[in-house]
Amino acid sequence: MAVQYVTVSDVQAALNMAYDSANNVYTVYGLTIAESSVQAHVDFANTYVNALLGRDLTADDPKYPIAKMAALDLACMRILVVSSGGAMIGAFDYFLGDLRVARAGPYAEAIERTIKGFQEDFIRQLVNLATPVKTAEAAAAEEAPKYRGGLVSP
Repeated sequence: MAVQYVTVSDVQAALNMAYDSANNVYTVYGLTIAESSVQAHVDFANTYVNALLGRDLTADDPKYPIAKMAALDLACMRILVVSSGGAMIGAFDYFLGDLRVARAGPYAEAIERTIKGFQEDFIRQLVNLATPVKTAEAAAAEEAPKYRGGLVSP
C-alpha cells in the first residue's frame, strides 16, 4: 500500500471547504464538488508524489514534509479546477472601452489567485523533492574541490 501523504481532511482544511452531509458534497468558493471527486483528487496526488519519488517515505524522512506539501498543493489545484468547471478563468470576460464585463462569476479572480498560489508552491516543492541533499562538515570546506574557471555555458 502506497504512502498517503494527504487526506481529504487536510484538503478540506487547506481550502476551507464546507461539507454538506445530506448531499455528500463539499463547497469551495460557492461551488460544489462531490465527495467522491475530492477523494479521487487526493488519491491522485498521493499516487503522483509516490510515483515521482519511486519509493515510499516514512514520516521521519527529511523529505516527507516536502512530499506532503506537494501532494496537498496538487490535490487543491485539481479540486479548484474541477469545481470551477475546468474553464479558463477570465475566458468569458470582455471589454467595452474601459468597461470590463466579467461573466465568470463572483469568485473567479479569487479562484485564479488561489490556483496560481498553489501552482507556484507546487513547483517549489517539486524542485525540493527532486533535489538531492548532501551534507558536509564546515571544517572540511578546504578539502572540497572547487571550480575556479569561467562560467559554464550550455
